Amino acid sequence: MLFEILIFIIALFILVYSSEIFTENASRLAQSFGVSHFFIGMTIVGIGTSLPEIMISGYAAYTGDSGIVLGNVIGSNITNIAFVLGIAFFIRNTVISGSHMFRDSIIHILILAFGIITILTGERITRVEGVVLCAVYTLYILYLLKSHTKPKEENDKTRFDVKAMFYTMLSLGGVLLGSKLLVDSAVLMAGELGISSAVIGLTIVALGTSLPELTVSVAAAKRGFTMLILGNIVGSNITNVVLAMGTASIINEVVVDEPNLFRFNIAYMMLLSLILVVIVRKKKISRMWGILYLAMYVFFIGYTYAI
Repeated sequence: MLFEILIFIIALFILVYSSEIFTENASRLAQSFGVSHFFIGMTIVGIGTSLPEIMISGYAAYTGDSGIVLGNVIGSNITNIAFVLGIAFFIRNTVISGSHMFRDSIIHILILAFGIITILTGERITRVEGVVLCAVYTLYILYLLKSHTKPKEENDKTRFDVKAMFYTMLSLGGVLLGSKLLVDSAVLMAGELGISSAVIGLTIVALGTSLPELTVSVAAAKRGFTMLILGNIVGSNITNVVLAMGTASIINEVVVDEPNLFRFNIAYMMLLSLILVVIVRKKKISRMWGILYLAMYVFFIGYTYAI
């Protein structure tokens, strides 16, 4: 147990340090590509920080552990909104500058709802449904490319920042390494305590795989990159539900073993997403929203272990 705790601490340090570098260089890439911080958050940062969920869900599906797959995806989304956004919102009061954010928050809910319907219709997620989920993700990326990029003007002398790209990819590797070490150590510790795979997936694994989003969002909050934070969380959540779950079900059909547990958590995930729409609509983010989200995360953890 002591060895796992040591690995956990080392992994957390790697995550925090790598995420600081990642955030700084991702913002530079936004300028060199001629796109917004929100677009970078939705794509490069969102996909990058969701790679742990994709890899863990894929491996869990390969080994036939459907509880980890569903728990990881749903739990990570709840953790991203309630815990990650809760901390980010608590760090500072801010104002949402992007006029498109309300529209994107609605799209976020619609895609999550589509993924939820796929989970709840039947006792398993088939390979065909997995292909459909991945196709939805592809359409979503095409939508982002069309709606969130702007053509460069002829006199635009902005050049592609090769150095920023190098450090972004290098630091992303650090984020992924830290995530793997942290999740592996957490799962070993939880296994010794005799916790079920579904609960492990919803809580410990979800928290571990959401730490990249947490460290990136905290670093962005300190710098005032609010749109990068929102893009990161919205992009990560969509990636988790349609790409991570879709890829996992293509590898091996995912069985819904504990429907009652997942129904509650799915409803809770949608409630958190609806609150995010309200926050975005108001355009002003106060620390009170952060406190509310953190309180809801504590309730989620307590309820999951209580039942």
